[in-house]
Amino acid sequence: MKNNVIRRKNKVFSLMLEVQRNLRHTRKKNNLTQSQLGAKLNVDQATISNFENGKTIMTIAQLYEMYLLFGSDFCCPNISYFESEEMKQKRMPYY
Repeated sequence: MKNNVIRRKNKVFSLMLEVQRNLRHTRKKNNLTQSQLGAKLNVDQATISNFENGKTIMTIAQLYEMYLLFGSDFCCPNISYFESEEMKQKRMPYY
């Protein structure tokens, strides 16, 4: 797959579609509006809307921030968030 650009792009596209669906589902499951979620992530409502509609692609940092905010409720296929117990204890609480 290393030299197959089309196949890689299709995999990335599939991953981003899944992330978009999971974001919307998780946000609604937690009874948050786009504005409320945006305030928690320090972005505006339009950014959340663009994430959910695929107009904007989240960075890895934003994906990880979603995980920190929602925990295992926010799943992202093919990406596993791993933290050792030591790292969890050192991490500041996330609000």
